[in-house]
Amino acid sequence: MEPAFPFSVPIQVRFNDVDIMGHVSNTVYQNYYDTGKTDYFDHILPDLDYVNIGVVGASIKIDYLLPIFMKYKITVKTRISILGTKSFTMEHWLINLETGELLSTCTAVLVCFDIKAGKSRVIPAHWRKAIMETEGDQLIIK
Repeated sequence: MEPAFPFSVPIQVRFNDVDIMGHVSNTVYQNYYDTGKTDYFDHILPDLDYVNIGVVGASIKIDYLLPIFMKYKITVKTRISILGTKSFTMEHWLINLETGELLSTCTAVLVCFDIKAGKSRVIPAHWRKAIMETEGDQLIIK
């Protein structure tokens, strides 16, 4: 069964995203995924401020399934699939809105981080609650 993604954000493919081969450069995909991540955080974790408490990347994996071309209308879908004590795993899908084709997938492990102390920390209880309510039964809790 296909997972549910609670958030979807349209992505504008810009002229400077395209490489000499005519498709979106692999170096640009992370920017698209960051747009989905930021939108998710804005809705679900509004007090994530990147000054006192934030998240840092521990791991990222991107699969390039089909090329993205200049005129494509695409969206990034985002969800949290695994919730740990100090970290969580985000999944993103880039979808061609006109054909429904899956163009790329991304899995990223993010760690809750106390900026001032310079170390990882336990995910705040109200973040956990918001994530669990948003993701429902499909969320894996570790």
